[in-house]
Amino acid sequence: MIRAEDEKKEAAPLQALVANTPEEKAKAKELAASYPLKTCFVSGDKLEDPVDTLYGDRLLRFCCKGCVRSFNKNPAKYLPKLDSAQKSAS
Repeated sequence: MIRAEDEKKEAAPLQALVANTPEEKAKAKELAASYPLKTCFVSGDKLEDPVDTLYGDRLLRFCCKGCVRSFNKNPAKYLPKLDSAQKSAS
C-alpha cells in the first residue's frame, strides 16, 4: 500500500541539486568531460568556477547558486538551451 507521504515524494518535481557528496562529485567530474557549454545557460556568464549540479542523471553547470535557484523555478525555460548545445556537440 502506498502512503500519502510516498506519493508526495514521487510527485515532487525534479530539481538540480549541487553535487556535494564524494559520489556526486565523482559523477559530475565524469560527466564534465563531455559537457558542451563554456558559459552558464541561465545567465550567459563564463563558467570560471562552475557550480556542478545533478539533475537526475544529467550534469548541469551554473556560474553561481543564484542561477541554480532560477533554473529550479522553471527548468522548461532553460533546458532547451542545454539540449540544443548537446545536439550540436554530438
